[in-house]
Amino acid sequence: MRSPFTGIVFALELTHDFNMMLPLLVANFLAHGFTVLVLKRSILTEKISRRGFHLTREYATDPLEILFVREVMRTSVVALPAGETLEGTRELIRPRKAHGQQLFPVVTRDGKLVGVISRNHILRLHEEASGPERQRTLGEIVPRDTTAAQSDESLRSVVYRMAETGFTRFPVIDEHQSLVGMVSLDDLLKARNRNLQEERARERVLRLRMPIGARSTSEPVS
Repeated sequence: MRSPFTGIVFALELTHDFNMMLPLLVANFLAHGFTVLVLKRSILTEKISRRGFHLTREYATDPLEILFVREVMRTSVVALPAGETLEGTRELIRPRKAHGQQLFPVVTRDGKLVGVISRNHILRLHEEASGPERQRTLGEIVPRDTTAAQSDESLRSVVYRMAETGFTRFPVIDEHQSLVGMVSLDDLLKARNRNLQEERARERVLRLRMPIGARSTSEPVS
């Protein structure tokens, strides 16, 4: 079962013979080492695997569970002021000024997040609006039901929220509801890939320089 300590405690409770402690330690850890090195899975999951259900590594740690939003979010984000008019906003989102950004968070003067609005939504409203309507502020236009990510939450919870809502970009706020950045599905995938590269690159080659005339050698260093 790959539970050596449970086996030791269970045997001691049945026998009440504490002289068995040393033999139990040796036997349990030998059995545990054998199953880990030889068997792909424990007896608890073997039948499930034979029925055709996919099983991952039983004791693997999800990288998205140990990484936080603040570690992968983008802080170079163009935010739009809530008091800006629709006419003025059209000038602010020009590609040269916004660097191709498609989703814009709308904030108050003190940096509090009001909502998010897309470039296409702004352009469509500008085209449909007449002269007076173009003087409406973003605070009046932007949708208030915004899904945001907290800077101190794990990436795993953000992935679940993306799957539930269907959105792949979230504004990131701190504990005071102030905007601190943006996180997207692409950022999460890059963080996952970086973690995989760190796990695979367990060994590097150290090249030693030899005197002139001798051949250079290399040895692996863990």
